Amino acid sequence: MKMRSKLTPAILGLAVAGLLSAGVADAATSIKGDVVTFTKDDPHALLNARPDSFYNLTMGYKGWTHHSAWGNVKLKKGSLYTITVELANPTVDIGFHPAVAVWYRPQGSDLVPNTYAYDHFYNQWANIIAKNVTDEADNKKLGTFKQYFVVNGVDRDGWDVTDPDIFDQGNVVRILDGAPGKVQVQFVAKDSCCYQFVIGGINPNPPLDTKPLKDAKYAVNVTVGGL
Repeated sequence: MKMRSKLTPAILGLAVAGLLSAGVADAATSIKGDVVTFTKDDPHALLNARPDSFYNLTMGYKGWTHHSAWGNVKLKKGSLYTITVELANPTVDIGFHPAVAVWYRPQGSDLVPNTYAYDHFYNQWANIIAKNVTDEADNKKLGTFKQYFVVNGVDRDGWDVTDPDIFDQGNVVRILDGAPGKVQVQFVAKDSCCYQFVIGGINPNPPLDTKPLKDAKYAVNVTVGGL
């Protein structure tokens, strides 16, 4: 896998993520839309996400929880894993650039289940630790929310914008591998437990940067390798 030389933000992101924790809000939102559990017997899924779901310019460059797709998977400490995301119709859905962010998401009787996200918007490189979290819908007590950032990446091939810097905010790794419409990340699991990842999109260039195309959801093939 080839990456741009611009990897400093990713390294910085890991350091920043280790310092970030949430403590202001105390409510979690139930994840809606595509939520899939990946296993060794079923490591593939067809998910759907909006092209502005991962990195939205109107939302402080954060991702939209309910406009993205989510995956859960149990991994083993010390093993190498790969998550690959590809447009199902790359020649048709030109302008959709898939992206992925991964977190270690421990689970237990006193922890918020991975069917919840911390907010309607997610930071693509942050840790989140919050106590006494409740369900925003009914104020039901959920427990402690724990989410530890692992890795992220976005398809950087084929961007055609007059001001590319506007899409280069924050600690998201831009990946050039010569294949527009595809992104792949790799990581070694630091703990044996549950991991969660989000699949979204960025739409820096036509035609998906205008309504109603940017409000639609588009299909992506997702594969977890190494299970």
